[in-house]
Amino acid sequence: MTQKIIIDELGGRGDGIAHMDGKTVYVPYTVPGDFIDAKLNGSKGRLRHIHKKSPYRAEPICQHFGDCGGCMLQHVEKEYYRDWKRNLVKTALENQGIADVEIRPLEISPLGSRRRTSFQAIGRGGGEIILGYAEKGSHNLVDINMCPILVPAITSFIEPLKKYLRNNLGHKQKMTIQVTNAENGLDVVFKGNGEIDLNMRMDLAAFADENDLARISWFDTSLKKPYFEILAERRKPYVTFEGNKVFFPEGAFLQATEHGQNVLISAMLDGIKGATRVVDLFSGCGTFSIAAANLANVHAVENNEEMLDALKNSANMATGIKQVTTELRDLFLRPLLPHELDNFEVAIIDPPRAGARHQMVEIINSRLKKLVMISCNPVTFSRDVQNLIEAGFKMGTVTPVDQFLYSSHLEIIATFERA
Repeated sequence: MTQKIIIDELGGRGDGIAHMDGKTVYVPYTVPGDFIDAKLNGSKGRLRHIHKKSPYRAEPICQHFGDCGGCMLQHVEKEYYRDWKRNLVKTALENQGIADVEIRPLEISPLGSRRRTSFQAIGRGGGEIILGYAEKGSHNLVDINMCPILVPAITSFIEPLKKYLRNNLGHKQKMTIQVTNAENGLDVVFKGNGEIDLNMRMDLAAFADENDLARISWFDTSLKKPYFEILAERRKPYVTFEGNKVFFPEGAFLQATEHGQNVLISAMLDGIKGATRVVDLFSGCGTFSIAAANLANVHAVENNEEMLDALKNSANMATGIKQVTTELRDLFLRPLLPHELDNFEVAIIDPPRAGARHQMVEIINSRLKKLVMISCNPVTFSRDVQNLIEAGFKMGTVTPVDQFLYSSHLEIIATFERA
């Protein structure tokens, strides 16, 4: 059924919201003030025609927008987008009864700055392939030839990657290609079902040479315990944290943009100022540990052995930093306990999207005076903030960081001090 609708607001996931006849309807790719025709299916609407454009509507910058599900919000005017994204934090906090919080203006990473992505590919037979991202709410792949969000080094890699896959991807065969832009070249991981033969190993090594890749690896998704198998490492990929090189392992998690990384590091350094002993929980390969070691001794705790080894090796090679110790530990199953946390003045915590409820309980029960919290989920962040405030922590200024342009994802960092 097609119906005329006026969009009232922009929802937390980026869909336009209309209220009609006591029902709430969600319509992607719309903005408040749009007067539209939408095809309705329950609470979901599909944009069919715009009768009158909202003043908050902008022209998309990418030819694939609306088909490719990678971006949801290119059609939103810049200042409205900036306020909306900043208000994601404000709304999440208010929903937990937390008001009067100072939220800094949104830090937005520039276009062409995202340094990691995962392309999906499928063979169509006869040397044809589709490489790109899925449509919104669908498994259908949209073939892309450009992306204004990605760093130019990754964008220019799309065509050589397609050329290789046309000759090597069979009919209906699927593959994921994870690409990370290190400071000395691309780190590329091919992910597929099954072991690869000698010919493909040689082909991929030659492909790395032809395209001057830093490293190329294979990841067999059919294994019970998949692992990264390096096929060619021409240069060990690295990134820099506060002037110190970190050589990261295959498939390592990095902040999505260098700009976002540096904003978060700067805010973290302000938060730990004056401390001499710091613990970094969910440290990864050292985004915050290595930077914090410029000011204090750091104990880094992480459950991924490869990332922890990378951090350890990088700390050993770095000059001018203080002591960095490491601990391999699953903080979901074995969070640091109060008597362990009491050895430190400040904790840095950057948990996964689901948060770290058990570790937060132990922090609250410890004598820890200060906490710097980084989060990629306003909802779990607000839940943890409520618990901290109830336990007597005072919340400092919140800095929202947009590393995921034109999406509803957001990074947040704030410092908490025990009253």
